[in-house]
Amino acid sequence: MDNSHLTDIRFSQLDLLPELLQGAEEAGFSRCTPIQAETLPKALSGHDVAGQAQTGTGKTAAFLLATMSHLMRQEPAPHRDKKQPRAVILAPTRELAIQIHRDAEVLGKHTSLRLGLVYGGTEFSSNLVFGY
Repeated sequence: MDNSHLTDIRFSQLDLLPELLQGAEEAGFSRCTPIQAETLPKALSGHDVAGQAQTGTGKTAAFLLATMSHLMRQEPAPHRDKKQPRAVILAPTRELAIQIHRDAEVLGKHTSLRLGLVYGGTEFSSNLVFGY
């Protein structure tokens, strides 16, 4: 596989929790793409970021790792109903929502985060999948 599109920044150099680093490694990520190298350090330190890059450059992994890291490092409010989501990711298409959910399952495999997937455009009996 051609790795010429990767930077010298390794995921292991980033401020990722061990559970997320393990998920990233199992997903085949060892070195960052340019968009990941530019955005992840800022997002992991709590800054808002915006970026634009071609399809397949790792944008989804970058925002999922940053979001999951934030959720794992921040305790939920003590009065929070455990059934309430702590993060919502909106996608413009059902296919992209499914892809993001699959990526989140891989990257978050070793965390205690619970994921859910909701989308429309299909029969009611098949459009709701939650894992609690």
